[in-house]
Amino acid sequence: MNQTSTFAQTPALMPLICIDRIEETADAATFAFRTHDAKPVDYKPGQFVIFQVDVADEQLHRAYSLSSTPSRPEHVAITIKRVPGGRVSNHLLDHLKPGHMLRAMPPAGEFNLIDRPSTGKLVLLSAGSGITPCISIARWLLDTTPQADIQFVYSARSPADVIMAAELARLHDAHDNFKLIRIVDQDPVEGDIQGPLDAALFERLIPDLQGRTIFTCGPAGYMQAIESFASARDFDMKYFHKESFVPATANAASADDAISYELQAPQFGKSARIDSSQSLLQVLESAALPVIGACRAGVCGSCKCRVVSGEVSSRSTATLSEADIAAGYVLACSTQARSDLVIEI
Repeated sequence: MNQTSTFAQTPALMPLICIDRIEETADAATFAFRTHDAKPVDYKPGQFVIFQVDVADEQLHRAYSLSSTPSRPEHVAITIKRVPGGRVSNHLLDHLKPGHMLRAMPPAGEFNLIDRPSTGKLVLLSAGSGITPCISIARWLLDTTPQADIQFVYSARSPADVIMAAELARLHDAHDNFKLIRIVDQDPVEGDIQGPLDAALFERLIPDLQGRTIFTCGPAGYMQAIESFASARDFDMKYFHKESFVPATANAASADDAISYELQAPQFGKSARIDSSQSLLQVLESAALPVIGACRAGVCGSCKCRVVSGEVSSRSTATLSEADIAAGYVLACSTQARSDLVIEI
């Protein structure tokens, strides 16, 4: 989740006060927050929060999965990993401390245990900072469903890169129904399995795949591999769920082949040129129109806007209802122009 955008007017923001910072690895930390009035935050295990952060006099937005559990509502937590070019993530790791306040939109996201079909037997597979929604789901189940059967498979480069290592070990020791499998690429310690996670290792580690539910989060290639491993074993893909904050890829072959159209936003008295290779979000941001692009992957729904007239193609309709789609709403980050457009934000 490394995506940002500029935005002028952000609705439904709640102030969150940082109350704790835990250094997880050399390049990752967990931040715990409470609301300014100490009221609990209502969310589902696996969901994310979009934070508004000022970086170098620019207002940016960033989506982070919650690593805490709603069964312990006294605080919420996110876990951030430093990434090359990550303006918000790196800024927060460099500057965010207990006592600081951030504003955030209410939790959201369809990748959660409540809304996705699931069985009582789960496999939670994650890599790197993808651990965050998976550990939220695990914590929730361990608090609320004692009979749940959880296999938690986590991949990292080395033991030093294992995020929440102490917490994972604690959960493994405290709960007979939480089986931890750590896979590292190099320098394994006792109990680790040396990777990478391939189809053969996947089958060896999870021989009883049928009847389970898979939740996975991590780099795009990692999740694609897990999906292919499961599909090859005739897994019921209704119970396969993945979270992805990878920026959507344009359908157009290249900007050289793009066709130019006019995009109008009458409510703001603005118009701009949009190429068929560009997303609506790119052009709306360039025109300084008030749109949030927190995930840029067609997942969070923050860039929802309405196409009043014109033709578009969209790669994602996540978070949009049938009524939204019928009314012309699209996700700007995942939508490209196929004619002149009139839009509303």
